[in-house]
This record gives sequence, C-alpha cells and structure tokens, in this order.
Amino acid sequence: MSKKNSGFKFSTTYWGLLVLAVICILFMFAEIINNRFWLSDFEVYYKSAYRILHSQNLYRIAADGHYVFKYSPTSAIYFIPFLIFPFAVAKYVYWIIITSLILSGFYLCIRIINPGLLKIESGKPVTVIILFATLILALHFLRELHLGQVNYLMLYLYILAMYFYKRQKRVIFSLILALSIFIKPFTLLFIPFLILKKRYAELLMFIGFCLALFLLPFLFYGTIDTTLAQYQQWFNELQIELSHKQGLLENANHTLFSVFARYSPIQFILVNETIIIMYQLAMLAGVGILFLWFTKINSRNNSIEQQEYHFILEFSMLVALIPLLAFTSENAFIYTTIVVFIVLLFFKSLKLYEKGLAIVAFVFIGGNFGELLGKSLSKKIDDISLISVGAIILIYLLFVLRVRGVLKIEKTE
Repeated sequence: MSKKNSGFKFSTTYWGLLVLAVICILFMFAEIINNRFWLSDFEVYYKSAYRILHSQNLYRIAADGHYVFKYSPTSAIYFIPFLIFPFAVAKYVYWIIITSLILSGFYLCIRIINPGLLKIESGKPVTVIILFATLILALHFLRELHLGQVNYLMLYLYILAMYFYKRQKRVIFSLILALSIFIKPFTLLFIPFLILKKRYAELLMFIGFCLALFLLPFLFYGTIDTTLAQYQQWFNELQIELSHKQGLLENANHTLFSVFARYSPIQFILVNETIIIMYQLAMLAGVGILFLWFTKINSRNNSIEQQEYHFILEFSMLVALIPLLAFTSENAFIYTTIVVFIVLLFFKSLKLYEKGLAIVAFVFIGGNFGELLGKSLSKKIDDISLISVGAIILIYLLFVLRVRGVLKIEKTE
C-alpha cells in the first residue's frame, strides 16, 4: 500500500471521530457561555480525593448538602491526580479526559466487534457507523460531560477489559474489572459469568486485585480500624441508596422488573411484598435462563477464536443489562453502547422489519432530548420507560444476530 493511500485511509477513517470530538468541545464552550459548566458530580470526587489524601472522613459531611460521596474509599484515590490542578482547572482536564475516552471507546467498539471494517481502503463505512452512534448516544455522553459523572468511565473500563481479553492480556483484563468494582458494584454481575465460562484463572486474579485495592486506603488512614470504618460507611451509603429506590410500579422505574409489570396484567397480582419478591426472583431467573441460552447458540464445534469472540458478545450483553437490572437513572443506559455498535455494524444482516425495530430502539435509547421535546413531553417519555423498551429491543436483536450466525470472528488482527 502506498503512503498516499495510507494517508487517505487515515483521514477518512477517523473523520467521524473528529466530528465527535468537535461536538464535545463545542458543548463545553456552550456550557461555559451559558454558565452551566458545573460538573457537580466531579466536584464530589475531587473533594473526596482531597479528603482521603489528608486522612479525612469521606461520608455524610453536612457541608456537602445534596452532593454526598457514595462510592468506595478506594475510588476516591483514583481522583487524587486531579488535585494537581485547582478545581476550576481540573474541570477542564476531566472534560477533556472523558471526551478522549468517548472517542477511544467508539473506536475500540469497532476494533473489538468488527476489526475488518478498519481495513477497508475507504474509511466511509467507519465514519458512517461513528456518526450514527454519535446521534444515538449523544444524549447520554453529553449528560455525562455536563454532570461530570463516572458512568462513561465505568463503560470505558468494560470496553477496555474486552479489548485486552481479546488480545489475550488476561491479567490486565482482571485488573480492570477489579478497578471498576470499587467505583460501582455493577461488576459483581460478571463473577457468575466468569464461573460459567470456567475462567477460573481470571476470577482468581480478579479477587487478588480486589483485595489489594481494598487495602489501598490503609496507606492514607494508617490503621485498619479507621479504614474499615470508612468501608462501613460506604456500605451504609449503598443501603441508603437501595432504600431510596422507587416502587416497582412507579413511573420512571426503568428496571426490567418494573417495565414488564407495568406493561402487563402482572401488575394486578403484585399485592404484597412477598409476591413482589417472588416475582422479581422469577424474572431474574428468567433473565438468567435466557442468558444461558444465548451462550449456547451456535456454540458447538467452534474454534478457540470463535469461542473467545462469543465471550466478548456475552460480556457485552451483560453490560447492556446493567440498567435493566439495577435501579438507576436514564443516564446509565450509556451501558447499551456496545450493543448499539454491534447492531449498527451488522445492520445489513437484519431483515426489513428487524431494521425497523432497530431504528425504534435507537430513537427510544437516545431520542429523549428535553431541550428539543420540551420538559413536559420529555418527562412523559421518561415516565413510561421507553428507554428500557429500546434496550430490550437491542438485546432481542443481539439474539437474532447470533441465531443467524453472522456474529463471527474476523481474522484480521
């Protein structure tokens, strides 16, 4: 390949990423102009980093008001490097870092799922995929930037874990999972998965890294008792969060349990706490059975490479299930990113009606812009959890693509 061709390929392949970067930077300037450059959640992490560096308490500080620290003591250590800068500057640094992770995450999704696309001389297919993904997911990553949250950071860690797993870097894979669990405990979902896939070495390394990370705050607090007291307060925060969760049949409860109940006659039999718990356990069991079935689809007589590729697809589904299983806000539907890319990358393999479903799912996932629809309509859309319906459709299409046998490893790397 000539140098001229290589240069052309580079400029066209990454055009979509350039557009994505410009959107994020322009949004930052818009926030500054409108006096909305707050990054309120990042300020919480910044303060917590300062406090653990100075051996101070992290939790339930009256002066913090509504913006209290709800994460592990270990996660506060992750943000210590930002203390190099005053907070007014650190906000810009964090914005640029998250923007970089968004760009890198989009690129890695393509490289993990369909690396052959990056080998095409004309970069137009990659650009089109990135631009469509930007349109679908902009609502979520722009909110992440505005608030300075860690949902995309968590997602990026999962994407990075998949990337290193694919490259046979299992130690780094385990380390990344361990790092993520101290930000939000969603990573617990992957422990049964590692056992199911008999990835015992990775699981043992994950546990070892977790133990090491668990002990890190000891370096700042000096005593085991003080360190354990901080962890106890973190567990209390988790319990408080769980106690604040909305009722199963209330609006804007985006969990699979709530959506299925609200959209079906089952709501009429959920008359007491015992029945509700039994229903949730039955739903969870149903999800587990469907996931097990997904792992068995077209799994016989596969090469080692294809088995590893299936591992990545299954991991991606678990990431997409996070906002459907754990009560959270619509911001967490950024975790559908990987499945969005899978459906986009294999869109041509869908039948006509399935393509229609995919478009509906994309609109439900990323179309609820309050600034465009108005607060009233946006709230109604949020109340009926259309975003959850979109995620469910995407997972259904993932099943369809695997049953059809089109999700295959490309031997290009």
